Amino acid sequence: MEDVDTGAQTAPSFWQRIGPRVVALVALVGPAAAVFLSQHWHLRSELRQKLTETQPPTGYAIETTATKAAPQVNRLAPGVNPTATAPISVDIIASPPRSVTDQPAALQLTTQPAGATFAVYPGIIADKAAPVSAPLRTGTSPDTAEDLRGGNYTIFFHKDGWPDSRTEVQLQAGEVRPVEYAFFHGEVTITSVPNGAEILCGTVSLGFTPLTVALPAGNQVLTARLKNYPDRTQNVTIDENATSTIEFQMRTRRRTAKSKPTPPPPLIERVGGSLKHFFGGNPTPTPRKKR
Repeated sequence: MEDVDTGAQTAPSFWQRIGPRVVALVALVGPAAAVFLSQHWHLRSELRQKLTETQPPTGYAIETTATKAAPQVNRLAPGVNPTATAPISVDIIASPPRSVTDQPAALQLTTQPAGATFAVYPGIIADKAAPVSAPLRTGTSPDTAEDLRGGNYTIFFHKDGWPDSRTEVQLQAGEVRPVEYAFFHGEVTITSVPNGAEILCGTVSLGFTPLTVALPAGNQVLTARLKNYPDRTQNVTIDENATSTIEFQMRTRRRTAKSKPTPPPPLIERVGGSLKHFFGGNPTPTPRKKR
């Protein structure tokens, strides 16, 4: 550079020397910086949106483990509400399902007539053999024997006035099996004249006439009992799977008539008779009948 006045050459200043270099550097770096800043701003906006979407709402737990409780604050600043503690979620592990062979089974027991007691024993017990172990279940029909395993069972039945009996069943795991057992019996329709008599089979009361009951097959002795009447008894034969009809004729007790004693004569008549006998008076003659 030349001085205007003197025409001598002068050295350029610092800014004159660095200015073109700065301009060239900005020309080279400027576009790259603009691209970088625009991409950085766009990525920052997407990241902020993702954080907003994935942030859990208030009141739900992020972790399943318990966190250390915050220290208790004795005093609260005015106008500031305490933040509710987030609940702790607990994972419940369900027990594994039972296998088919472990499923409990049951027996629904009914008898005819009802009211018989039963006892359930494991395995098959031979006829006329007594059980050697305690029963698994007992009860009075109708009833249900529950929590049994699959297998064979022997059931004993008992009812007063009836012969004891038994039956065998096979039970599958998970099965609820109905068992209906009928004693060997026949039905009897019983009436009485008059009605309302109590009927006894041995010492067991069957009810009051008229009635229809089931009785053990074979020979039975029935008694009818009614107030103010003597007991009546009949020997009957009960046929299996048959219905019989029996009637009791109640008879009243016979009353025997008693003769009334002759009252003694009055005292005056006795004294008069004694005086007549003493003085020899003749008795009054009996009047004769006219022919």
